[in-house]
Amino acid sequence: MKVTVDSKKGLKTNLKVFVDKKTIDDRIGARLTELSETVNIKGFRPGKVPIDVLKRQFGKAVYGEILEKVLKETSAKALEEKKVRVAGQPKLDLKSYGEGKDLNYTLEVDELPSIKVQSLESIKFTDYEINVTDKDTKKRIDEIAKNQNSFKDKNENEVAQEGDLVVFDYKATIENKNFEGGEGKNTQIVLGKDLFIKGFDKQLIGCKKNQEKEVITTLPENYPKKEFS
Repeated sequence: MKVTVDSKKGLKTNLKVFVDKKTIDDRIGARLTELSETVNIKGFRPGKVPIDVLKRQFGKAVYGEILEKVLKETSAKALEEKKVRVAGQPKLDLKSYGEGKDLNYTLEVDELPSIKVQSLESIKFTDYEINVTDKDTKKRIDEIAKNQNSFKDKNENEVAQEGDLVVFDYKATIENKNFEGGEGKNTQIVLGKDLFIKGFDKQLIGCKKNQEKEVITTLPENYPKKEFS
């Protein structure tokens, strides 16, 4: 086997691989000899079938088998010999081959990049010291607490006010007709934020616990059901 670097550009390398016909013929002969000991052909005793007869009958199949093995073995050796670190599957292109012929093929390979690791001793770092005072800590805790509302359950006679969290079930209709997506349970909104349907939460201000309330509103233009918006 002979391996040469045909071309090299960036991380792409092309190798030329040559395997002489004698190497292939010897492998074919050895395989036919193995077959002669096990194959049964009419007119010949087991183990006594001439190689020429086997070659006429099984030659093409044996050549294909040997060619596949030779390509696998020689391509691996070629990459190892040229110290090519492969990234992905190499592309193999047969140039010339056949029974009684030399084998020539190319390997197109994408290589892994070479990374040179420098000594850490040459790298300089800057140390920073951060001082966190009790005042800074308290300020941050207060900010977190301010953004985490704590809600308490109201009494039966208390009314909902702006800033309260209201949990409710609803059933909506359009012109007294039910529609898909018009029901909800345990829906939560904070009154005054207007994050549900515009103008909806303001109509809940003043409601009491377990009170039923009719709310009239308009669906937004971006409502998924265009025929309702």
